[in-house]
Amino acid sequence: MSPDADTAAPERRGWFATLRELPAQLVAMLATRGEIAALELSDARDRLMRSLALGAVAAVLLLAALMTLSLLVAAIFWDGPRVLALGALTALYAVAGVWLVAAVRRDFAAAPPLLAQTLAELQKDRDALARRNAPERSADAT
Repeated sequence: MSPDADTAAPERRGWFATLRELPAQLVAMLATRGEIAALELSDARDRLMRSLALGAVAAVLLLAALMTLSLLVAAIFWDGPRVLALGALTALYAVAGVWLVAAVRRDFAAAPPLLAQTLAELQKDRDALARRNAPERSADAT
């Protein structure tokens, strides 16, 4: 047996072992990224459900308060300019409603993109693979 045969066998065994481990490593990496994505989606769902529930309760309570205020203003101005008073309240409610809709739209626009952390991790993986393959390509070119 030549000394070259002894040194070549471990390299081949290492190469094949690496190839055999590659699918398991890829599956483990994808599983980890999937878990991150699932956690992000779960957090987003929880935030949305909480916001919807609190928003619905707040809307009902505020509507009740506004109706009561409107009745109070109508009672106070019953013998006077009640149409003017109710018109001013209507304008105030409309302005407040438009302002709230704009605030909600700003909040949604300022929210981080869905799955931002997952996409960042995948980009890190892509960059790491590109750096790892870069020396091999430059060695192949020479």
